[in-house]
Amino acid sequence: MDIKAAASAPQDSTDSATTTPATVAGEVTATGPGNDEKRAGHAVLWKGAQLGTSKVVYLLGSLVLGRLLTPNDFGLVAIATVAITTVMTATETGMTNALVQAARRDREHYDVAWTIGLLRGSLVCTVLCIAAPFVAALFGDSHATSLVRMMAFLPLLNSVNSPRMADLMRDLKFSRIATVAILAVLVEVGLSVATAASLGGAAIILGKLAGAATTATASYIVAPYKPRFRPSFASARQLIAFGRWLFAIGLTGVISEFFIKVLIARRLGVPGLGLFSYGDRLAETPWQMANDSIGAVAFPLYARLRDDPPRLEAAAQAHLIGLMFLLLPATALLIGLAAPLEQRVLGPRWVGISPVIVLLALGFAFELSFNVVYYLLQALGSGGRLFAAELTQYLTLIAAVSLLAGPFGLMGICAARILQAIVVAFAGYKAAPPMFGTILRRASRTALALVALAALAGAAAWFGASIVPGIAGVAAGLAGGAGIYFLLVLLADRPLQLGVRTALSLFFPILGPRADAR
Repeated sequence: MDIKAAASAPQDSTDSATTTPATVAGEVTATGPGNDEKRAGHAVLWKGAQLGTSKVVYLLGSLVLGRLLTPNDFGLVAIATVAITTVMTATETGMTNALVQAARRDREHYDVAWTIGLLRGSLVCTVLCIAAPFVAALFGDSHATSLVRMMAFLPLLNSVNSPRMADLMRDLKFSRIATVAILAVLVEVGLSVATAASLGGAAIILGKLAGAATTATASYIVAPYKPRFRPSFASARQLIAFGRWLFAIGLTGVISEFFIKVLIARRLGVPGLGLFSYGDRLAETPWQMANDSIGAVAFPLYARLRDDPPRLEAAAQAHLIGLMFLLLPATALLIGLAAPLEQRVLGPRWVGISPVIVLLALGFAFELSFNVVYYLLQALGSGGRLFAAELTQYLTLIAAVSLLAGPFGLMGICAARILQAIVVAFAGYKAAPPMFGTILRRASRTALALVALAALAGAAAWFGASIVPGIAGVAAGLAGGAGIYFLLVLLADRPLQLGVRTALSLFFPILGPRADAR
């Protein structure tokens, strides 16, 4: 988007009030096929730069906080987090994604989206400040009351972001988004670590609040806009029609998550909840890095290509292979280093967390194909089918946790997460358009090869950590395993016809086999 002040341009400065998918397709034709994919390539590069900085900072900050804080501290933070997540999702309107997906976006749509967000954030903040003691009592620890009230201000800060940030997503201008995200994570992690010794778990929440305030301020710098308070339901109807399915999906997810965490806190205590939450936080890192780097770009790209099935199919296949290329080795490295992380980095207070990390990391890996389906169905406007797949997985999770948590404790809950991931992968396959079956068949050989190479990388990481003592061994194992994986993929791609380079060249033409001849 051309970031001119909205006051001087009442309509969307990139897409006019009459922007339609056909218009976008016409622009692509005029500028040459693949223009959107090239723009997506630049977006992935910036998203990768963002994640390469923010996720490393976040991971290192998590490890430092793990040394400074206790499982009980993380358990209290988890109570506050799940309370906020539940109420926020129960009031989700899906406005940002609706603005990205919408074919027509007027100034009034931006104002309405901003107004609804502000009203929602204010309502959530007020309700949680009042209900904090009841939330803490539900989890069985009154010490969580003050943390829930602190966290209640997070949705209020998030609600005042510039609504024109949606334009940056749709137009694949992720350089500006990346700048804001990196700045916010530096503020969040830096403040959390600096105040952890004196504030305990509250330091994590204070960091989140500071990061949200930084994002809100910076959003108006990279996406200038002067919002008007405009509570018009008539103008919101188009956006709400898209967002209702996101609301339903999110609500089923947080109800499930809330149920699980209450169950853990009641049966294993707040320290047990902290152990699970921290393990989940580490296990989710590979998934976040892989999915956020490509998935965040995939949704707006799919939205632009939805009227061009061949290019949409090619983009979805590239998305799947790109996820496998990044997620599989990251998961294998985390599994190989789980025990050294527990023993050498986190220390004796976190005994027993390594199997939790391993099982949860496997669960995230099993969801890989569904990550593609999720964005694909959103972009195609198939919210009903996406909701059916999501509902299936959460019903499975609740049933599995109820059956396995009693006899097997925390390991049973982790096993339930794996079962959930397998079910949602199948449900996503059934909900996806027919082209997705073709994509899976084409990518099957590549998937098997990348699994094998990732396993070798994980074994190499474990071996490196076992022969080098201390924290240095963990770093050596990580570097060695990652280096071996990328070298093996580079050497095997063309001889084994894996198609990794070809798929990535859709976004990065320089990687294509004929790049030198152009």
